Amino acid sequence: MNSKKKILLVDDDPAFREINRMVLETSGYEVEEADSKPAALEKIRSTTFDLVILDLMMEERDSGFQLAYALRQEEATRTLPILMLTSAEEKTGFSFDVAQDREWMKVDDYAAKPLKPAELIARVEKMLQKGKT
Repeated sequence: MNSKKKILLVDDDPAFREINRMVLETSGYEVEEADSKPAALEKIRSTTFDLVILDLMMEERDSGFQLAYALRQEEATRTLPILMLTSAEEKTGFSFDVAQDREWMKVDDYAAKPLKPAELIARVEKMLQKGKT
């Protein structure tokens, strides 16, 4: 059941976190927030999450990639589902493809911001279903 699923929302934009927190909580998810890679790592190491949703560009242009890589290196978080939501394509002109760039992206899904609420929930549900054993 959704109410038991805990999601960490990592983004340096407080308005983005607030909007997406409301969308996720309205759908029955428990949501915690972090505004940087260090804050996210601290929370992840002290709390169990079912999914992490993170931005790419926070305190550094590649903070999201760094965070995802760190999570994949730790035994406890190696299989933690990660959804990257970012406006990097719009800001930089670079495009990303999880299937083609899996070797260095280390995330399970990727979408450009802003994501419509229904699409966010659909992606979250799909990722959480995949993670079930």
